[in-house]
Amino acid sequence: MTDLIKRFRDNEDGSAAIELVLVTPIITWALLSTLVYFDAFRAETRSARAGLTIADMFSREASAPVAIGAGYVDAAQALLRTLVEFDPAPTLRVTSYAWDAGANRYVLRWSESRGMGQALTDADLALMTDRLPLLADGATSLLVETSAAYRAPFSLGIAPFTNNTLDPVQMTTFTVISPRFVPAICFDPTPSIPTNGDEIC
Repeated sequence: MTDLIKRFRDNEDGSAAIELVLVTPIITWALLSTLVYFDAFRAETRSARAGLTIADMFSREASAPVAIGAGYVDAAQALLRTLVEFDPAPTLRVTSYAWDAGANRYVLRWSESRGMGQALTDADLALMTDRLPLLADGATSLLVETSAAYRAPFSLGIAPFTNNTLDPVQMTTFTVISPRFVPAICFDPTPSIPTNGDEIC
């Protein structure tokens, strides 16, 4: 019995093919997981940078001689689509708001949405109070929200890529930025008539 155990211990015969069959699925899964998570982090980084770029673009507008209009917001969404690359239809919402110290609340100036549900209201801003920075009385700021859908090329069985249908993962940004050159960024609902005085600031 002792000899049998020693022979079993010292026996180095085996088949590499069997070991390969056992290890290959694990190696393949590990490689695909690395690929998917690297690609997902790349997409998240592109989404974050795109959101910051769009926000910075709005903040640099001087609202002179005319205010921005719906066409400007449409162009911003087109630029967002180019920047994120991985989603052909990203969504965008831009909101200008101010702080009213007397009423102790945020006041909506204007809000424009492109695919991201409805434009914000005063009630929506009230629900976001803990996410918005403090402002001086009467000061305005811009809230730029973006969302882009990332679809993983493989289902890995680990979050967030656990399902077999490969539902998209939403890459969202929430950026608050102050106007750089003017007290407020104005919106013109009728940009074809720039001097009719209906600008919202």
